[in-house]
Amino acid sequence: MTSPGVYTIAEVEAMTGFSVEVLRQWERRYGFPKPERTPGGHRLYRQEDVEALLVIRRWLEEGASPQAAIRRYLAQEYRTDQLSKELLAALLEADLPRAEALFRRGVKLLGPEGALRSLLVPVLKDVGEGWHQGEVNVAQEHLATLFLRSRLQELLDLAGYPRGAPILVTTPPGERHELGAMLAAYHLRRRGFPALYLGPDTPLSDLKDLAQELGARAIVLSVLLPENIRALPEGILRDWVPKVVVGGSGASPEEARRLGAVYVQDLEALPEVLEGIA
Repeated sequence: MTSPGVYTIAEVEAMTGFSVEVLRQWERRYGFPKPERTPGGHRLYRQEDVEALLVIRRWLEEGASPQAAIRRYLAQEYRTDQLSKELLAALLEADLPRAEALFRRGVKLLGPEGALRSLLVPVLKDVGEGWHQGEVNVAQEHLATLFLRSRLQELLDLAGYPRGAPILVTTPPGERHELGAMLAAYHLRRRGFPALYLGPDTPLSDLKDLAQELGARAIVLSVLLPENIRALPEGILRDWVPKVVVGGSGASPEEARRLGAVYVQDLEALPEVLEGIA
């Protein structure tokens, strides 16, 4: 599923380094990228467009011509779905060497963020849905999740650690499902935020002490199971740090307000919520 256009052409220029003139020229000459248009005729680019342009910039830096790089990207774009299907099949068959080779191919074709969005996240969702529907057994789910978690940790390490007062990312007590928190930490680091991932199931007293000790600018809690956040006392997260953010499929605006936190609906909204916090 693709995201709606949210970035203006000026914002894309700043994010990718490609000038407005180049973006317009490529659109006319190659039909790429294909931004949406507002009723007033202004271009709006999707997150996927930005990621594609960053992949193409990497290929240009490696010596490819613009025409060759764009053709290469458009050709491999149609192979992404097949690549994710092959990775899922390899994991369910416990063929880890093949899964590793497919992951490496995805990173080479798509870049780290593209591989995360178009490969790891879709496969992770397919594994979870397969387990819920009884098509994937517990052993298969554990093996696949362990593989995907380790590759996500690798991408998180590659994203580096921006300087500044940290943003602590974890899950609430009792919440062992950590991939949502890892995705949040990666998303923030790639956008210049100093996200410090603590692992899952962090006791609130220890989290509060660490936040005060490090002078944290924010805390992000990822929630999958609603009962883990409903069990927390009212107002428990209020006035810890400048902002405590709660998100994930198990969170809700009502629960966030009850606890003294801010709710975010998805990862795309997270940087905007945290922007400007001292």
